[in-house]
Parts: sequence; structure tokens; C-alpha cells
Amino acid sequence: MLKLIIADDEKWVRTAIKSIIPFEKLDLVLSSEAANGIEALELCRRHEPDILLTDIMMPGLNGLELISEIRTLLPDIKIAVISGYNDFEYAKTAMKYGIKDYLLKPVDENELIQVLERMIDELWEAERLIREKETRQEQYEKAFPVMCEAFLNRLISHNSLTVENIKSEFRKYCSGFEKSSSFILCLTAPDENVLSGGEPEIYEHYKALVNRSMKRYAGAVTFHPAQDKNLVVSLACGQKAVQGLKKAFDVCRRILEKKHGLSISCGLSGETHTPCMIQKLLPDAVQALGTRFWNGRGTFAQYSANCLSADPKLSLSEEILNKIILNIKLSNLQTAVSYIDGVTRSLISEGKGFRPELVKEFYWQFIQSIIIMLNIQLPFLRQESTISGEQPYEKIRDMVFLSDLDDYVKTLLQHIFDFYHDKNPVDSTNLIENAKKVIESNYAGDISLEQVARHVHLSPAYLSELFKKQTGMSFIDYKTIVRIENAKKLIMIPSMTISEVSLKVGYTDPKYFSKLFKKITGKTIYEYKKDGGT
Repeated sequence: MLKLIIADDEKWVRTAIKSIIPFEKLDLVLSSEAANGIEALELCRRHEPDILLTDIMMPGLNGLELISEIRTLLPDIKIAVISGYNDFEYAKTAMKYGIKDYLLKPVDENELIQVLERMIDELWEAERLIREKETRQEQYEKAFPVMCEAFLNRLISHNSLTVENIKSEFRKYCSGFEKSSSFILCLTAPDENVLSGGEPEIYEHYKALVNRSMKRYAGAVTFHPAQDKNLVVSLACGQKAVQGLKKAFDVCRRILEKKHGLSISCGLSGETHTPCMIQKLLPDAVQALGTRFWNGRGTFAQYSANCLSADPKLSLSEEILNKIILNIKLSNLQTAVSYIDGVTRSLISEGKGFRPELVKEFYWQFIQSIIIMLNIQLPFLRQESTISGEQPYEKIRDMVFLSDLDDYVKTLLQHIFDFYHDKNPVDSTNLIENAKKVIESNYAGDISLEQVARHVHLSPAYLSELFKKQTGMSFIDYKTIVRIENAKKLIMIPSMTISEVSLKVGYTDPKYFSKLFKKITGKTIYEYKKDGGT
């Protein structure tokens, strides 16, 4: 309810006024009444009324002097003057203080109520406007961080903002930065995907901690890029901010590691001297952050022209692939694992400036070649994506560190090995037939007794004994016969040379192959071709 004070030196006047005001109907309450101007001023200080009805002529402090004092004390109070003097000068002076209502004694009931109703309406309207203004301000304050983040996201990406747009928005959202002569971007990222971990409180703590620390130590404006909410982007003023950004990173790194076991990395861009070119800084900062692929968790790196620009020039050898495939079929995964170990060691020893995306692409091509050559591509990829919820290619593409990539590729190799042998189990009821099939399928390679023995789960000595017992010939003799029989078919192809045939059936020395061919067939290669292969 609104509060009212009546000030008049005559008690009967105050009583009369009180008797004609419908307090309840008007939602008014009488806070107090005063017999003179000094008392009225003190009561107004104490009760802070919304409306004051005051006489002009009062002892101690007259009505006009009271109005002058109260206007300073309570600028929004509504005041009506009640007087027995119909004097224009009094009214004129009262109007100077914003007094609109001048009532003559004896007060007319209807006129007084109309004046009070109008005052009350004006007070409520003023209150409504204040609330609307406060609501708009509150909404603006809530929306400001969102609008700021939206602008900064546009600023760092390809946009159609004009120079004037950028300068105007920059002044609004980056107060204090407009006079800076240079700018630098810093990207902070967790070394694990916090959002996918199902622990939102860790993500919120990480985000808030980086925001506070970057602002405190580097005076940076911090926001989150729309394309990756795990990232925190900090915009700071020039190279002098680098030490502050490093300090903020160290503080965040220690706290997050201790509280959540979470490691983070940071990448800093070069600098630019105008807000209009800040979008050019993002790729630099991304590249600097990308050096963690080589440097590992907890990396803090600043962009340089050659930090991740080299091509590792990796290539897959057909000979190596054939050897790996043969060994996988013969139940030996170590050849493939050792090959990946060798590639990873080579990459690390040759330097850390290689582009990670090229390395990832090579590892994926390696895996893809293996599953294609084993003829399990589609079913294997379908099984992997069902189990993990993500295609192997996507997982490889999203790998942040070389060490994790190396581990994942080896895991994939194990899955490939298990999948292939689940689909192609060894028939234990006829071990020698299985061994013969292995030789016939892989005669061109450097296949050994040991490899075949591993495939059929026998010792080499026992397989050798069993093989001769059932076939009447040794393992080596059988392999030679298989090679020569296949050579006979190749020899009859007009375009094939002896050297090509020799390599196709597993012999690197054509002279040795020619002698072996005559020894087994009783004819030279030339004679065999001349006789039409008979």
C-alpha cells in the first residue's frame, strides 16, 4: 500500500481530511501526521511516504520551504498543497517545485479524492515503468554474454561484417580493447572429450576456471566456438599477454589435474593489429594446439610458420602388405604390430612438424588395405561401428595424440585378427589338408613350415612328420611341386618372361628356377613351351 503523510498546524483540518479519504478503497495507509513543517520534514525522512498533503502556512518551516527540502530528499514524492489562501504567488512558487495540485480550504471531498486518485495512478505508472526498465536491463544483462559470444564467434570465422560493424560491436563487447594495438588468440582444450564423458560438472568447472583465469592473469575476453564446445577461446591484447596466458594455463592445469585428473593443452596464435583481421588468427591457434599430437598432454605452444606443415610422405608397400596378410592368415599378428611400431618410432625420430591429418590418413589406409585384402571390409566395419558406436575412420580422424592413435590401430589389428579367424576357423579334423590349402594359397610368398604349423596349431616337428606320413613327401617338396605346377600355367602366357614367372611363383633367382623346373619336369622351360605344355 502507498503511504500518506498529512501536515497542517490545525488539528481539526487534519481530522477533517482523514475523515473524507477512503484509505482502503485507494490502497492508502496514513503513515503519520505533522503539526508543523519541521516535524513533517523529520517524518518524511523516517517514513519515506509516497504522497504528502501539506498546508502552506505552518510554524517553524512553511509549506513551500518544506517542499523545497523534501524535493531533494524524496524526488519522486507526490505533493498536494492545501491552503486557506487563494494567493496566485503561492501557487506560482509551488509550481516551481513541480506541484500540480493546489486545494483551498475547506477541502472539497470529491476534488481531494480525484487529486489522490490521479497521484496514485501516476505513482503506479511510474512504478510500472521502473519495473519495465529493470526487466529490460535484466534481460539485456542476461542476453549480453550470449550476444557477446555470438559476435566473437562471427569475428573469428568467415563473415560479412563491415569494418564499421566490427569496430562498433568490438567497442560494445570488448570494452577496453578498442585502444589496443595488437591482438592474440588462445585456444584451450581438454585432452579428453569432457562433454562425451557424461560428467557435466567437470565440464562446467573446466569452463568457468579457464574463463576466470584468462581474465585475471591476461585480461582476456573468453568465449566458446560454436563448432566445438570443448574449446575455450581467449582474446587478449598483444604479445605482452603471452606470459599472462601461460600463467593462467599453468593455474588451470594444476587445479584440473588435482581435482578431476583432467589434463588440458593450449595453442596461441600469432598477432594481428586490427580487429578486422582476428579471423586470420584462429587457424594459427588451431595449428599451435595441434602440436599436442606430437608433444602429448599438457602442451602449451605458440604458432610458428612451420609448426605443423611438413608432409611425412608415408607410403604402403605391396610387399609389406602381402607379408602382413600372409602372417595374419597364418595366425601371426606380430608382423603387423611390429610394422606399426616401426612407423610410429620413425615418425617420432624424424621430427614433430608433420601434419597430423596426413599421419591419420596413412594409418587409416593401412587398416583399410588389411580388411580389403582379407575380404572382410563391410562386415568388420559394421561390427566395429555397432560395438563402439563410431566408425573406425571417425575414431582415427578424431585422435588427438599420436600415442593414442598408435594404441588404437593396434587394437583394431587385434579385432581384425579375431574377426578373420572367427570367420575362417581351422578344421582340426583334417590338419594336413588345411596345411596343404595354406601352401596352395600362399606359395608365392616366403611361407615357412613354422608359419603353417602355427596356423594349424601343431609344433613344426610334429607337422613335418605328419605331413610326410600322409602325403609321402616333405613340406619343402610339396611347396616346390605347388610352385612348379603354377609356373607351368604362367609359362604358357606369351607375354610372361622367365624372370616374371620366377617371381610370381616365389623364386627371386631365374637361373635357379630354370634348373629346378628341368629337374622336376624333365624339360627346359623352352622345351615345355615348344611342346605346348605337355
